[in-house]
Amino acid sequence: MSRLNRTTRFALCVSLTCAWTLTALVGVASAQPQPYSIDMSGSAAAPGTVMVERARKSVAEGKLSEAIALLSAYVSSHPQEIAAAKYLGDLYYREADLHKAEDVYRHVLAVAPKDRETHDRLGGIYAAEDRVTEAIDQFTQSLPSVSNAYTQLVELHRRRGDLTEFVNTSKRQADDRPLDYVSQYNMGRIFDAEHQYRDAIFYLERALGLQPKDCPTMSALGSAYLDLGDDTHAFATLNRCLRGAPDDYSALVNRGDAYIEVGQNDAARADLEHAHRVRTDGPEALVDIGYLEDVARRWHSAIEYYLRALAIDPLMREAYTDLGYDYDEHQLYALAEAAYLKGLSIVPSDGRLHYLLAVAYADQGKRTLAMAEYRRAQSSDEEEVVRAARRELAALQRSQ
Repeated sequence: MSRLNRTTRFALCVSLTCAWTLTALVGVASAQPQPYSIDMSGSAAAPGTVMVERARKSVAEGKLSEAIALLSAYVSSHPQEIAAAKYLGDLYYREADLHKAEDVYRHVLAVAPKDRETHDRLGGIYAAEDRVTEAIDQFTQSLPSVSNAYTQLVELHRRRGDLTEFVNTSKRQADDRPLDYVSQYNMGRIFDAEHQYRDAIFYLERALGLQPKDCPTMSALGSAYLDLGDDTHAFATLNRCLRGAPDDYSALVNRGDAYIEVGQNDAARADLEHAHRVRTDGPEALVDIGYLEDVARRWHSAIEYYLRALAIDPLMREAYTDLGYDYDEHQLYALAEAAYLKGLSIVPSDGRLHYLLAVAYADQGKRTLAMAEYRRAQSSDEEEVVRAARRELAALQRSQ
């Protein structure tokens, strides 16, 4: 599964011999809420919107190069219409041409310096290139985030070695400004990214008290409740959001995950397919639908969904998690290793991915590699990962 505004909790199996107990091993990608979404295009951008729709149609038909050529020519002759430019950057990103994507996003920011969505995208490029300080700067300028900036910021500050300072500074700002919605929201999302869900709920409740009708805050709050296992408050909060905004993508994805948690897969599928209709280029809904395909034992179909999600967002960690699980489950070990290693290139400290890579190595009898990954997994900030890694490492050591 995949929920946009969080990294999912999951109870780890002893090994992948617990076949098809997918809720135990796969990641959930949550849909990021979008506070303060900015439409920089305005009415003058209508022709650009038409061009974007034409390009989307070409992409849906598998004609990515044609879509890029179409938008590239249009953006060259209409440099002020940033909607087309932003989508062109996205297509370069999907094609893994990070240099051209960066150039386009920088052009957008020259026209609209405060466009948070573009700062977030540029941060993703820098993160992929391990340009840590530049990535942090861009993700910071994207706050309150329209995507996965909070998870990225926590990971990047951890990589740079100043995560404690970052968290403490953000908390001090929130505590010193109790009536500032953005500070409360940011702190809630940062704690959520750190898996400190009770603290996340405290600050998100504060934010919601300041903006009681804010659907992005309700979506994030519902997700945090779900992480704590409080299904009642999760559904109540997400339903409240969707009553006022029935097409809210993040709330639909998060409620879909809530339905999965309580075993109502048909209701989950309805929400996730609704979310996909709302945002056909939203990778989180695709990962979750893939998960449901896995539950139904249609693993070939599930893999297609995960690959579609990665075509949209090559940094989608949860898609690599689920993809690697399927490959390992069906003894496609080289592909499983490749999926996990790619995920770890994005989030090197992810204990869950280290654990799953260790399982893949152990399944092949690569004991030394497996033990090394189990040791790395023990530094995870998810307690269940740490416990499982210790258990598996001890089992391997006893069998030597």
